[in-house]
Parts: sequence; structure tokens; C-alpha cells
Amino acid sequence: MLLNRIYQQIVSVPLKLLVSSKLLPDDPIKDLQIDPEQPVYYVIQRRSTSSLLMLKEKAKLLDLPEPQTISRGTSPLPNGTVFFLQNKRWFNFGGKPVKKYQELLLTLLGSQKNQPDKKHQLIPVSIYWGRNPGKENSLLRLMFTDTESANPLRKFFLFILQGRNSFVRFAKPVDIKRMIEANTNEKTVLTKLTRTLRVHFHRRRKAAMGPLITNRRQVITNIVVSDNVKNAIEKEAKKKKISIQKAKKLATNYADEIASAYSYKTIRILESALTHLWNKIYDGVQVQNVEMVRELATTHELIYVPSHRSHIDYLLLSYTLYHEGLVPPHIAAGINLNFWPAGPILRRGGAFFLRRSFGGNKLYTAVFNEYIFQLMDRGIPLKFFPEGGRSRTGRLLSPKTGLLAMTVQSCLRGTRKPIALVPVYIGYERMFEGKSYLNELRGGEKKKESFGQLLGIRKTLKQAFGKVYLNFSQPLILNDYLTQHQPDWHDYKEQANAKPGWLTPQVNDLAITLMERINASATVNSVSIVALVLLSSERNAMGKHELEQQLELLIALGQHSNYSEQTYLPQDSANELIAQAEKLGTIFSVDNPMGKIITTDEQTAALLTYYRNNILHIYITSSLIASCFINQQSIQQIQLINDLVKIFPFIKKELFICWDEQEFKQHIIANIEILVKRGLIQDNQGTLSRTPENSTEFDQLFTLAQIARPTLLRYGIILTLLSTQAGRKNLTRQELENRSQQLAQRIAALYSLNAPEACDKNLFRNTVSVLRDSRLIHVNQDSHFEINENLSELQTLILNKINNHSRQIMQKTAAWANENWDEVK
Repeated sequence: MLLNRIYQQIVSVPLKLLVSSKLLPDDPIKDLQIDPEQPVYYVIQRRSTSSLLMLKEKAKLLDLPEPQTISRGTSPLPNGTVFFLQNKRWFNFGGKPVKKYQELLLTLLGSQKNQPDKKHQLIPVSIYWGRNPGKENSLLRLMFTDTESANPLRKFFLFILQGRNSFVRFAKPVDIKRMIEANTNEKTVLTKLTRTLRVHFHRRRKAAMGPLITNRRQVITNIVVSDNVKNAIEKEAKKKKISIQKAKKLATNYADEIASAYSYKTIRILESALTHLWNKIYDGVQVQNVEMVRELATTHELIYVPSHRSHIDYLLLSYTLYHEGLVPPHIAAGINLNFWPAGPILRRGGAFFLRRSFGGNKLYTAVFNEYIFQLMDRGIPLKFFPEGGRSRTGRLLSPKTGLLAMTVQSCLRGTRKPIALVPVYIGYERMFEGKSYLNELRGGEKKKESFGQLLGIRKTLKQAFGKVYLNFSQPLILNDYLTQHQPDWHDYKEQANAKPGWLTPQVNDLAITLMERINASATVNSVSIVALVLLSSERNAMGKHELEQQLELLIALGQHSNYSEQTYLPQDSANELIAQAEKLGTIFSVDNPMGKIITTDEQTAALLTYYRNNILHIYITSSLIASCFINQQSIQQIQLINDLVKIFPFIKKELFICWDEQEFKQHIIANIEILVKRGLIQDNQGTLSRTPENSTEFDQLFTLAQIARPTLLRYGIILTLLSTQAGRKNLTRQELENRSQQLAQRIAALYSLNAPEACDKNLFRNTVSVLRDSRLIHVNQDSHFEINENLSELQTLILNKINNHSRQIMQKTAAWANENWDEVK
């Protein structure tokens, strides 16, 4: 023991000088539900003095029992006992289970059996030296990268080269009590426990390191010689009447254009540069539910599907995953980003590039599809943005399903591990691209990504951008999803590019589900919630006291009728939220003898609509309830619910709301309860009434109703245009969408309505689509709309929820437009 302590002291010297490790998760006691009041033991995969010393450091930091090695035969086991599962390996010799610790594990099992009232917690602890998986067929990997069989000589080099990039990961305690209860034979339980721990350590290492890096040229060769691509090459040669060799060269060029050039060195450089960048411009990156992803990564092929609001998204998610002990994914990036110097850097950081449109190019499609399958089959995590591009309005865009369809086809073909689609919500208090988005929505040309744009970022870096929020939502296990919805999917195993008749509609439904899960994990931040209130006021201005009251109302509504269990509400007070929004320059205060006024300028108000739209889906229900009292004093609760149910299909599709109709009704009732409790409405045996118009509560109710105003106004525009076509030439779908958009733009321009989304044709397209699905309109043989007589009932319902001034504006402008439309260009 004395020699052991001396050796530990010797090893601790270079450890302190050369090693700086990160703890995962940040708070293991809370995240892993470790009970410090119950006995705690540790298990490490291989006997290692350096690993023991690093464990001691982290245990002291967490105020957990001090890790200690003990002698054979010690009983009872002291709190903090460390077990080593296997011996060290020397040049691939050794590594067998340590007999001493096998005997001690038997003692632990006996202790649990004899003390059923106690919960003996055996915590697996993994130590990773660096994150470099190494390259296939590389001699350097044998010396300079960490593996499960790293020997002391290799550890010496790892101290020097990877010491500042090491991780100590705690895992959830093994439930020994349940194992004992399931099988009373302790030796049988020991065998099972040992096997479970070995699998545990192996899987977590794979999740942290990833597979070995394959030479890029070999990747391209593997794609071109695959049966799928060879068939496509033959068809291309026959179709274009060129030689097989030329067609093969074309396929090789496509693969070279697409494939990433993943480099661990580049990842390390980017990690260092991005750490400096984030610290400079952001007040922090808040991450939620990452432990769930860590566990999932050990058993599944992960496909991350995040929302897309900024170019920063490309880097932020990969950076966060790396810092959380996970493999950075390969990223699907648009070919527009493949410019110097960004393109080569992104490619080495794991980006692979795709064209915006495949244009019916079957050879390119086959090459790309094969590349996706080979990445997934090798266990490399992927990331693509289901929206296809960055949202310019703050709402989620309608999903593009091309890459998702290829993912499903790869699943049909058969991958080594089941596939988990992980929706990710990314939110910002402020973004780089805010002003450029506004310019594009107002008709300005989108600036092409270039080196000049990168140089322009330097000015932006001097500004403050607040916090970033990255939330991992409920994963979707694709294999289980297909089994549930298409039980015959296994019939297509090993078929490349299989296209069963159900593929397209099922992929469309899958895409909508993913978008709904992204929105379900949204974070309400200071700027978004302040924008939601301030833009609901008459002139984008409000007394500070009134603003605080309205913010408190929204927080109470969110807490009482939580949109989703994964939705995150602010923990700050209303005053702190206002202060943070003001600090970021999105609002400012004006002194007034009767109290401070919070306001914003015209351009910033237009930008604030972007952040408001990030959380519109969370508060749309309460706003629709309030809008029912805009033009009437009272309404029966049952009538209110029935009215809103008729509107629900529109907001569900537009805002990707994750509820069904029954859940929507439950949220209506929950919102009514809190509005009654706070005195905004009164409930007299099922009759709901608003308070007098001169009351503070009425002002709050009216402001709440304005949140839904732009949405209802847009619906009203389309319905008014349709209703005015009676007896006239019917509109085609494209004409209806175009005219609705033009009308919305005219209203916004003439009456100073802050609604940049009025320029977004996709929103009008969604509304028309719901009208068709509801059979309120249908397309005849001449491709014109025919109107159902029930359409006027919906129009009346919508217009009754808009104040008289807004309704008059819309009807007046629509009447003018119908008379002068031929002159409108």
C-alpha cells in the first residue's frame, strides 16, 4: 500500500501539470439521480492509476465519497470503493477480468442482498483521453490515440498530447437491488453484471469517439463501386450515349463534390476558435436534455434534425455535442456554402455538400443516396435541417422531405443500428442576420454567401447577442415508427432506393411530427416574450408597470397550461426580463411624469416580430380565447370552444402545434381557468364575460387578444377574397395566394402594421391548403376554386375575432383591390 501511495504521488505531478479534464454531465448528482445519503461505489473499465486520480479529483469536486482502492477480502466494503473491471493491457496482452475485484463485486452483491433497505449505488465512470478515434490502417493511431486497450506507454503520450482535452463521464448508477431481486444466485448475477458493465463501457466509448476515420479517397471509391451506383452509371452511359468510363468519372466527380473530409485536427482548431467566439458575443449557451442524447447514442444511429434560423446553427450544434462528450455529426450543407475559405473548413469539420435541387439527375441522386447510407451504416451521426433553409420570419418553415426520404430509404435497406431522429430547437435572444432577413422579406435580393460576407462579420462581433438556447426534444425511433405505421417495411430490406407506394405520404407525416416536436421544446426568452407583448400594443409602446403586469400574465398562463413538458419558461422576474431585453438594444425606456414608458423604434419593431414568432405557438390559444371578447360582452364556454375548434386546423398546420383536437380543448379550458383566476374574465355557470372596458383587466385581455391579430387578419384576407368572387371568374390557387399576399403587403404598408410575414407566400399557401383539406374550397377541372357555402360561416367567425378597425381596413382594401385588380402589378 505504501508503494502504491508513492506511485500515485509520482503520477499526480504530470497529471496536475498536463491534464485538465471536463466533467460530464455538469451536475451528475442531479442529472443521474445519485443519492449521496446512500452507499456509493465506483467502477472503472481498466486498472489505471491516472484514471483513479482523475476520479478522485471529480469526486472531491462533487462532494461524493472519496474513491479508494481496497485489499482483497475487505468486508464490509467502505463507502467510495473503486472496482476495476479489467487489468491493463501491454501490447495486446492481458486485459482479463481482475479476480480480486470480481471477488469484491461478489461482496457488494452480498451486502445489497443482506441490506435490502439500502440502495448500493455502483457508478460506472469512463475516462477519455482526447476525442480522436484515429484513422483506419494508421500506425500513429497505435501510439497517439486513446483506445479501450491504452497501455502505460501510450498513456504517457496521451498525457502530453491530449491532457487538455480529456473527459470524465459519470453514468447512471447500476440498479444492483433490482438485479438481486431478479436472480438470487449471486454468481449468476456477477456474470450478468460484469457483462453489462463491459458492454456499457464499450458503447459509451463508441458514442464519445465515433468510428475510425476512413480515408476520403477510399470513401469515394466505396461509393462508386457499390451496386447501387454501378447500376446508375450503366443507365447514365446508356441514356447519354457515353462510355461506362466517362459515366464512372462523372459519378466520381459527384462523390468528390459531396463527401466530407472529416479531420480531428480541424475539429480541435474549430473548438478552440468557437469557444473564443461564443464567449465574446454570447452570454452563454443553455443546453437541455443532453443526457437523454448521451444514452441514446450508445444504442442508436443518431440523426439530428434542428430548426434553422441562422448560419451559426451549423457550428453551434456540433460544438455543443463535442463539449457534451458526443461525436460531432456530419452535416448536410447547401452547396452555396462551399466557397473559399469557408467551404474547405466546413468540409474538414464534417460538412458534406448537396445541391439545392437534384434536377432529375438520377446519377447524382444515386451517389448522394449511397453516401448517406454508408455514413449511417458505419454509425456516423448525421445532421440536416428539415426546413431546407433559414427561416426569415421566426416561424418554422414547411419541411423539405428529400433528405428525410433518403434516411427512411436507408432504414428500409437496413443499417447496423436502429435509427433515432433527434429534433433540436435552437433559439436566440438576438441573431446576426436579423436586418438582412427583414430586407429580403421586403423584396430585397438575398446576398450570396461569399468571403466578403465573412469579412463583414467583424463589425457584428462588437455587438451583444445575449443567450442561445439549444434544446433536444423527444427523439423519434424510426424503426419503431415504421413498424407502427407500415408493418411491411421489413420487406424492403437490402433494396437500395426502395420506393413503396406509402413512402411519400408517410415521409410527409413524419416530417410534420418532427417539426411539432421541435416547437414543443421551445424556450421563452426575454426578447421573445417582451416582443410578444410590446408588439400587441397600439404604438409599440407601453408603460413599464403595465408591461410587467402583462409579462406576469403570460408567464402564469405558460405555467398553468404548459404547452409541453419540454417547453421552457423564463425563471426571471418581469422586471429582469425587461432589463435583459433593454440591455440587448431591442427596447428602450422613456421617462414620463406618470411613469417610465417602454418602447422601440420602427425598424427594431419589425425585427422583433421575428422573435415574437418563435413562441407564437405557445400563446396562440390564450390569445384566441381573448379575441372572443373583442366584439362581444359574453359567450357560453361551450360555444367558445366550438368556435376555436373550427380555427384549430389552420393554426395547427401553420404553427406546427403538437396537440390533437381533444388536447386543444383541454388547453382551452386550462387557459380559461387562469384567466378567470386573474380576473380577466368572469365565469357565471358556464357563461364567460369580460370585465368593464375601463378596467385594468380589460386592457390586459385586449392586449392578449392582439397576439393572434396578424394571424386572424391573414385568414380574413383570404376568406374575404374568396367570398368576393361570387358571381365572378373563379381564382386559381396561384392567383389566390398571390393576391392574398399583395393585399396583406398593401395593408401593412398603408396602416403601418408590423407584419413582415405578410410577405411570406408560404403562410398563405398553408391556409389555402387547410381550406382544401376541410373541403371548404375545391379545385374544379379548369384548375379554379369552387367555394363551399359553409365558407361564409368561417369568414364571419374569423372577422368577429378582429377588432372593428382592423376589419374595416381589411374589407376596405379588399373592395378597392377587387375593383382595381387588373391595374395591380
